[in-house]
Amino acid sequence: MSLKTLHQVIIFAGIAISLVFAGFCFMDPSTEGNRWFLVAGVGSIVAAFALVAYEIHFLKKTRRLVL
Repeated sequence: MSLKTLHQVIIFAGIAISLVFAGFCFMDPSTEGNRWFLVAGVGSIVAAFALVAYEIHFLKKTRRLVL
C-alpha cells in the first residue's frame, strides 16, 4: 500500500468516525435536552465536511504524483 493510498484511507476513516459520532449525538435518547451533545454533533459534521474538502484538495494535488 502506497503512502498516498494510506493517507486516503485514514482520511476516509476520519470522515466515517465523525459521522458515526454525530449520529450518536443526535440519536441517543439519553442525550435529550443536553445542548452540548447538539454542539458536539454539529461540530463533528463540520469536521466531516472539512475532511471531505481536504480529501478533494489532496486528490487534486497528487493526481499526477506517482508513489
